[in-house]
Amino acid sequence: MTVDAIHEAVIQVLLTEGLTRLTTTRVAERAGVSVGTLYQYFPNKEALLYAVLHRHFEELAAAMEGIALHDTGRPVADLAGSIADAYVSVKIARPEATMALYGVAGAIDQFRLPTDIHRRLEGAVARVLANASDASFAEPGRVAFTLLSALAGVSRGRFAKLASQPEALNGFPDEARLLAGAYLAAAAAP
Repeated sequence: MTVDAIHEAVIQVLLTEGLTRLTTTRVAERAGVSVGTLYQYFPNKEALLYAVLHRHFEELAAAMEGIALHDTGRPVADLAGSIADAYVSVKIARPEATMALYGVAGAIDQFRLPTDIHRRLEGAVARVLANASDASFAEPGRVAFTLLSALAGVSRGRFAKLASQPEALNGFPDEARLLAGAYLAAAAAP
């Protein structure tokens, strides 16, 4: 519970104070824990930022793993829609938090995140693709990486506009579905 409270406090401080004013002291105060307790879990501000970003990637991976477990033997067009819907649902579940996390991702080197989370996410999408009833993919890992990168680009663009344009998320689910469907149809082996 303490780690969950700290993670939520990071998001809240990011939303109210911004990244430049985020400190371990502010996070500890918001979480209702001492700074010493916070340091038991996270040695510094950078560790906090990596942890909240890592948790977000874990949510995405869990959503994709859910599809891989349940969506078997379906046409690639249906699977594309499921992948897009799962991706978008994680991003729009808490739009303000997603905006804050994009700020974090831009401020830190997200390639220093443990590689296991990226492998988990891409592996889940590759397993979804392996379940297509009407298509196959010569390199499902590469296809998964490219699809996730494309969805991330559309998402980042939408959320970058959200602060000044509240309607920026309108159409996001449909565009994500279109992108995923068209790309997967083109990437499928004949």
